[in-house]
Amino acid sequence: MATLEHTIASHASDVNWVTFSSTVLASCSGDKTVRLWEVGTWAELPCSPLLGHSYPVHCCCFSSFGTQLATCSTDGTINLWGSKSGQRLTTLAHPRNNGMRTVSFSPDSNVLVAGSVDGTLVLWDAYTKEMLSPQGLGPHGPAVVIEAHDTSICACAFTPDGNFLLSGSMEGNMKLWDGRYGNNKCLYYLAEGHDLGVTCCVFSPTFGSANPDNPVPETQPRMQYFMLASCGADMLVKLWDVHVSPGYDMRLRVNLQGHSATVNACAFSPDGKRLASGSVDRAAIVWNPLTGEKLYMLTGHPRCVTTVAFSLDGMYLATGCMDRTVRIWRLADGPAVIPVQEGASKTDSQTEMLVDVQDAATPIRTQETTEPAQPKSKPLSDWSVEEVCSWLRGKGLEHHVETFRENEIDGNELKQLTNETLSKDLGIAALGQRNKILRGIKALQESESSSTSGQAQANLAALASALPPQLMQNLPALVSTFAPSLMANMAQSTGPTVTTSKGATPQASSDDKVPDEYLCPISREIMVDPVIASDGYTYERKSIESWLQKGKMTSPMTNALLPNMNLTPNRMLKMLIQRHFGGQ
Repeated sequence: MATLEHTIASHASDVNWVTFSSTVLASCSGDKTVRLWEVGTWAELPCSPLLGHSYPVHCCCFSSFGTQLATCSTDGTINLWGSKSGQRLTTLAHPRNNGMRTVSFSPDSNVLVAGSVDGTLVLWDAYTKEMLSPQGLGPHGPAVVIEAHDTSICACAFTPDGNFLLSGSMEGNMKLWDGRYGNNKCLYYLAEGHDLGVTCCVFSPTFGSANPDNPVPETQPRMQYFMLASCGADMLVKLWDVHVSPGYDMRLRVNLQGHSATVNACAFSPDGKRLASGSVDRAAIVWNPLTGEKLYMLTGHPRCVTTVAFSLDGMYLATGCMDRTVRIWRLADGPAVIPVQEGASKTDSQTEMLVDVQDAATPIRTQETTEPAQPKSKPLSDWSVEEVCSWLRGKGLEHHVETFRENEIDGNELKQLTNETLSKDLGIAALGQRNKILRGIKALQESESSSTSGQAQANLAALASALPPQLMQNLPALVSTFAPSLMANMAQSTGPTVTTSKGATPQASSDDKVPDEYLCPISREIMVDPVIASDGYTYERKSIESWLQKGKMTSPMTNALLPNMNLTPNRMLKMLIQRHFGGQ
């Protein structure tokens, strides 16, 4: 069975990645920090947290012997740290100063690769810290940036022998490269890996040619192949046979179906007998990769599961979550729980963290449900839960169907949803998706002839944070008309009021529950001068201006090219923040 052993709640923002060495667990976060924990006791090391990045840290990985830790960030740098001392050994910068989303050591730790938001791959010699070129190290030839993909690279992984490298992009395609020098030449291209984008990929450490004891077919003595697991926004985990000799090929073995939303991460256990995946559906699943069977489903995460990792002995599974926590699960036969260390924080009781153990002998079956047609003229108040789910599907939000069904959101409940309840109670982290739901609710209510002026004001309150830039220009007149009810609905404080002087940055203690909408996505600090960029997201003016001044022409949130550099003041949000903190 699987048992929740410990919960770490020290990060101040989403946990983006977790990774193990033999003695240390590392976690990195949107709060720009990296934290180190002792495996077994889960006590934070004296050298932790590691501070050195100026923007969110997206990924971290240990070298093969666990002596070094590499971290990459939106700030366009990779930091190499001593895993015991916490000392920063060196900083490697992307040649174009672009943010990096993924970083990985080769199995022998000789090569370090990073995937960037501009679709490029960069390889370094891990010892000399020189960029690699097709001819070798930098001094022996011109170092190059590999133009790998047209969009952001979210996944990259070395084959177990280190000779090949596979990358995956937000477009959903995957490419195979020379793992020693890159050579700027794609060896194999798979156009349709995942329909809506690849989020993670990893090779089995023991399958196929990764295991020297595996028999080689007599008919093909030169055959070399590996098993790859990949996951993506299509809600699938896919297993592939990757052939590298003779010739290059990728063949799909099986689609693992069990998640109901984007799968953010996947990881093999060190013995290759288990595969874990974590999803936006707030669950992690442990699979048998050889049979495709579901072994465990770890549920109870209040928000999206962003990352998963096995300990090197296979005893533990760590899951990172958008609720700023890391959960440690003990995977063993029978109830074996190590007591939580004194002083460690635990946000949920173990009885609330449910673990569904599936019969390993039962093949996975895709659940099929027949949804009723979306009602056309039925009053919203009379909609059933299934009719609400059907409406979500019609708006392309099917990955939230299970969440709405579990929380029994019928027509009446749908009408009461606000930005805050969508974010905090239903765990919908993406601001754009929350706004899409709220705009859809408004459209439904406006289509009903029985709508009253009171309902219209409630709609405005729920949609305040989603107002398009063009409405912001006429905001004073809008607020003067609806301010009383607007503020009553939108400015309910969830923590102590903090008084600030005019022009000062609002501050809150670490215990305050500041709404995510009040924090700049770049700096993760409370916004004083919020502005809307051309990607539709709101940022602190100084942070987004600094981003643009560094020559970064992509959205910090989506990695897509910004249509323009225009910044529009978000006066409504500024008023809400000031009211929340008692500012003038």
